[in-house]
Amino acid sequence: MKLENQDILCIAGVDFEPLWARTQQLVWRMPASNRIIYVEAPLSFLSPFKDRSLWYKWSLWRQGLRQIKDNLYLYSPPLLFPFANRWRWVNRLNQRLLARALKKACAAINFHAPILLTYLPNTADMLGQMGEKLLVYDCVDEHSAFQGFNPRLVKAMEIELLQRSDLVLVTAQPLYDDKCRYARGEIRILRNAADVDHFGTAQDQDLPIPEDVRDIPGPVLGFIGRIKEWIDLELIRQVALSRPQWSIIMVGPVEIDADITALEELPNVYFTGSRSKEELPGYLKKFDVCLNPFRAGQLSQAVNPLKFYEYLASGKPIVSTPMPEMEMLDAVVEIGTGRDGFIAAIERGLDDSPAKIQARLNLARQHSWENRVEILCRLMAQHLDQVQNQAG
Repeated sequence: MKLENQDILCIAGVDFEPLWARTQQLVWRMPASNRIIYVEAPLSFLSPFKDRSLWYKWSLWRQGLRQIKDNLYLYSPPLLFPFANRWRWVNRLNQRLLARALKKACAAINFHAPILLTYLPNTADMLGQMGEKLLVYDCVDEHSAFQGFNPRLVKAMEIELLQRSDLVLVTAQPLYDDKCRYARGEIRILRNAADVDHFGTAQDQDLPIPEDVRDIPGPVLGFIGRIKEWIDLELIRQVALSRPQWSIIMVGPVEIDADITALEELPNVYFTGSRSKEELPGYLKKFDVCLNPFRAGQLSQAVNPLKFYEYLASGKPIVSTPMPEMEMLDAVVEIGTGRDGFIAAIERGLDDSPAKIQARLNLARQHSWENRVEILCRLMAQHLDQVQNQAG
């Protein structure tokens, strides 16, 4: 069963650029007959004052829909009220304001009766306002564990969303175990994946290594992704101090409030800042080992790291802290606990071979975004057919 000629309203948890995550990869590959509005992460009135680089989003909102592909539009919401993840009444107000703005955007392109594909629990207070004919919740994190959120409120909103969703997708077994208790409709595990061909170019001999890391001495340990509170920077610091002959490259935006000056000042640690998805294979080519250093906690216990699949597609050795989703794949990833265990895992990773590289590349082929999109679209089409039959 195919998904064709549908309008899909995607309430995303991240902006479309610069770092492509699961949401962008999926909507970009959906069949061309379906039109999609990708709603970027909303900001509060306070956000631009905390980070002045965010003022550009105000001008994006005033632009309305921005078409980036024949069937794909981006929409940046207007600035909303702060503390929506702490107080329910604020979230209800914000969701009404957002729905009103989205209705105008949808009307501009005659976009109606959409499939609502959401990544955010607070969408629970928008349900019904967009005239959606199918509700799909794609759960990629344990949202109640994020810093600054009211966990009881976020959990309550998520339970409402689960109870009203026609289809729920989760990226990891621990998420399934938690959410299946509340889901009214079908719930499926749909793990993350990679743009296999793109990240596989890290194996190309002719691919240039970016100039900013080209001359960094090896062995090189590398990380790619958002540097947020769930990344164990203290572990990175301990590794850098214990093995000064190793270089550590951190590729991605730093999005934490903690002071990382001490780490930045270490001579063998390099922060590159954010890089486009097109540049990432060049950085991976420089790496001798790829790091997945999640901090122990509720978030890491429930996550299926997207970066793992991108690392896998590059063919490079992978070293991770203990996580349920990584322990299932211990044949292709080295796992280490604490400083000494993590260092030992890195040393095992550095002892690589052509056979190990090929095993990682072979496994990566089984985890492509094309495969995931096919499954997602088939499931949405099946549930849409069921909903329409019930209505008829």
